[in-house]
Amino acid sequence: MGDAFLQDLWFHQVEGVVIENAVVDGELVVVRARASAERAACPACGTMSGRVHSRYVRRLADTAVAGRPVMIELQVRLFRCRDRACRQATFVEQVDGLTFRHGRRSSGL
Repeated sequence: MGDAFLQDLWFHQVEGVVIENAVVDGELVVVRARASAERAACPACGTMSGRVHSRYVRRLADTAVAGRPVMIELQVRLFRCRDRACRQATFVEQVDGLTFRHGRRSSGL
């Protein structure tokens, strides 16, 4: 979709997220987005990696819009750490200003 208005509305303070679409499903607003950074830093050792192991969708509750609850369905990637000596073989990318480890809510909520 790439709609600049939607991008500014939901992710105006966040870098590295692309909105695929936003739909109203009954009383719920569902925003489907994906992380767009090419690489991520391993939280254990700090090594940058672009080697994607897999992808999955995180569902994050976000602040309401026009009285309707918002759910962000964010596709994130699981990366492999490039440092073979690192204790953490894989890690999930985090989006600064939006996600945090094991979080089920956006940082804004």
